[in-house]
Amino acid sequence: MFQAKAQFFDNTLVKVRPFKFFFNPNVGLEKPVSSMFSITSELAYRKFDNFYDGSLKGQYFENDWFGYPSKVKFNGFEVALGARMYLITVQSEILKGYYWIAPFGFYYEAIVDYSHSWVYDLQIYDYGRSVYHNVNYPYYRANVRLDNLSLLLLIGYQLNIKNVVSFDMNIGARYYCVSRDTRQIVSTNPTYSDINIDDKLVDNNRRWQMAGRITLGYYIRYDWMKKR
Repeated sequence: MFQAKAQFFDNTLVKVRPFKFFFNPNVGLEKPVSSMFSITSELAYRKFDNFYDGSLKGQYFENDWFGYPSKVKFNGFEVALGARMYLITVQSEILKGYYWIAPFGFYYEAIVDYSHSWVYDLQIYDYGRSVYHNVNYPYYRANVRLDNLSLLLLIGYQLNIKNVVSFDMNIGARYYCVSRDTRQIVSTNPTYSDINIDDKLVDNNRRWQMAGRITLGYYIRYDWMKKR
């Protein structure tokens, strides 16, 4: 039984995205299923999420000088499942004549990614309703839920470092099939006449966006298998 489990995990990568890990701790697996193809998966705890203040209806407003959303403390999760096709095969003596390259080299990848996060009683400033940046913006407080379902198309390269560590870098595009921001109002500023307590504001902002990932991995190999 142990040998069967070891065979399953042999030639598998355990991976993390280090630049994302501080905000959203994550772990992933990549398991080759043939000489050219592998399956990837990732699970993350969303401790922070991107959040846009301002009016809804798809009209997001800048939260800093660079136009990026704020990092707001949320609770939530993210799951992703992908498939890779490696572009070049090479003969491997380890596998006795089989042509094998996955999980290293150049590849194409398609990923389906879903995340859900929430926060209660969040104070939201409406930057979109004021011309001057030095005024006291009207605000409201709301329970917020964010739901995102996206498709990523990537091309990248994964490097094998001394048969122990992997370095993976890719770039491509992400399409948000669903990007839903739901806000249940719990209180409002007295000067805010447009929104009432218990109102629900919902926005779904489908969009394309550039994407890229840098990942480090540990390469699982067992002594009874020859080292690659």
